[in-house]
Amino acid sequence: MTARGVEPVRAIGAEDVSTLWAGAQFYAPAFGDDGAEGLREWVTALLAEHGPVPLVRAEALPPDTRCAALGLVGSGTALAELPPVGDEFTTALSGLERRLGQRVEAVFPLAAAALNALTPLVAACLRGLPLIDSDGMGRVFPLVQYTSLHLAGLPVGPVCAAGPAGESLTVEAASADRVETMLRAQVHLMGGWAATASYPCDAAELRGAGLHGTVSRLLAAGRVLRAGGPVDRTVSRLSAVTGCRSVGRGRVVEVEQLTRPMEWAQPAHASTVLVAESGGAGRLLQLELQNDILLVLADGALTAAVPDVICLLDAVRGGVVGLDSLGGGEVVEVLVMPAAPVWYSPAGLALAGPRAFGLPVEHPRVAR
Repeated sequence: MTARGVEPVRAIGAEDVSTLWAGAQFYAPAFGDDGAEGLREWVTALLAEHGPVPLVRAEALPPDTRCAALGLVGSGTALAELPPVGDEFTTALSGLERRLGQRVEAVFPLAAAALNALTPLVAACLRGLPLIDSDGMGRVFPLVQYTSLHLAGLPVGPVCAAGPAGESLTVEAASADRVETMLRAQVHLMGGWAATASYPCDAAELRGAGLHGTVSRLLAAGRVLRAGGPVDRTVSRLSAVTGCRSVGRGRVVEVEQLTRPMEWAQPAHASTVLVAESGGAGRLLQLELQNDILLVLADGALTAAVPDVICLLDAVRGGVVGLDSLGGGEVVEVLVMPAAPVWYSPAGLALAGPRAFGLPVEHPRVAR
């Protein structure tokens, strides 16, 4: 699913971390910068000390190569308050290996977005493993079972989690939903975040079930964002590597919290942002938020919806606007990017479409 104009990357070094993070924010603007600064500095120092991590294609690995997804479950704010000691990611991976009775030979991000784009580099660097240019989401979702891997029938567990207080655990259950529920409850008790190793599979399974080229795409988007320049030029260049389009540009005129009922399983509150469009048709853009931007309506007409990736750029300075710091008066460009095709299948929409978040609407692709 590598977008046009995205060249595969062979390795990620210390000099690439800031670029990777810029792209990771673009695909997960809800997460802002909470907890990221310390993690970025740590990852940069690790790569400077140990050297670059090879970035490999899934199809380039022997079919029986044992792989696992590395991620971070919990709150970025908790990560900032309780930063990693240093062994959480390798502890989670070692726990999974003990449970499987096999060595993991390559790792990939659970989600090529937000902090999950950085965390696999830690284990890969410290264990001397390659990072696979694939992930299970192609963006970020709030629950661990919202992956193309789960859609393909691969089990999420066993999931091994390691927290900042030295505690670790393994979660196995009969269903992916139950794994998520149990894991989320335990992570809260462990300090609000945990490193996780999950979705054990071989390279042949990952080839068929994963989303590919997604790490390279983050680096391509990050290079555009870090280059700066006029916003219109930035949007044009981002479109070339991500397929994004602009819905409109305008000023944030209202931010309201707790604006609708929410599904009990979702770990964030619902809110609404109103953007008064500048020029053009002068429309009122309504953004419905919960963990992420789930819907965009223009004068009440549904324009975009999850699993579309919806992002806000600062229309003055050009950077990504984090939803946790969004306030009235900011001028933003509303961008929409297509998710991986699997997310628009009936099964994909059932798992992670609008109705999965308690929004009683059909995705625009279905409604047409």
